[in-house]
Amino acid sequence: MFERALRWSLAGVILAAGIAAAQTPAPAPADVQARLKAVDDARNAFGEAKIAARATQVDNGKATGSANFDIYVKGRDRVLIVFRGGKNEGRKALTVGEKMWLIVPGAEHPVPVTANQRLMGGASFGDVARLRFAEDFTAVLRPETETVDGRACAVLDLTAVSPRAPYPHVRLWIDAAEERLPRKLLFFLPSGKEAREVRFTKFRKIQGKLAVSEMEIRDLLGPNASVLTRLEYLEIQPAKIDDKVFTPDGARAM
Repeated sequence: MFERALRWSLAGVILAAGIAAAQTPAPAPADVQARLKAVDDARNAFGEAKIAARATQVDNGKATGSANFDIYVKGRDRVLIVFRGGKNEGRKALTVGEKMWLIVPGAEHPVPVTANQRLMGGASFGDVARLRFAEDFTAVLRPETETVDGRACAVLDLTAVSPRAPYPHVRLWIDAAEERLPRKLLFFLPSGKEAREVRFTKFRKIQGKLAVSEMEIRDLLGPNASVLTRLEYLEIQPAKIDDKVFTPDGARAM
């Protein structure tokens, strides 16, 4: 079952809310904007980097499978994921803007896919690079703090600027005591139903910047709400990446 879910249940690696904003957001109060920018900086510490990552599917506290991959990121709209080891060795997922392709070893042509297709569990391709809170959402800060995993957090209600965003409303919890780190996200469908939860569980400093190093993603819809995907960034290396990597032919050569 794990291999079937991994084999193109595409949820592994980019939150589908990462569609680029089509409009300019209304100005947010300076403090709220600063909070959103701090969260963006923790999630996307480097605009160009190579990341060694592992996704582990966990069902009721028990790991049921995992996959390792490298992620090449350049800006907010170019991402290449290269699977390492196991039955998916050599498979690649390339995202450029709003276009995405699956590249399978031995196949003559890349296969167009959508950002909502799944790699594993509850993570989707937008988790890696595309979502920018300070650019893609307007925000309202709630007057009271709430507790997440024992930590007092400020709570922001976000509204997507783009009418095309699959999750028009998001709730964001930010640690009130530590460098404005994100602690939790809750994504809502247009109907108002809770769809996806993300918890940021680990951080580490890289070249003086504090970056997310582990998160847990859970789909709240359907029969698999007990299953979460733990996404670990094992190594983050700032790097200069050739533009050719982000073409189907260049990706195939990686």
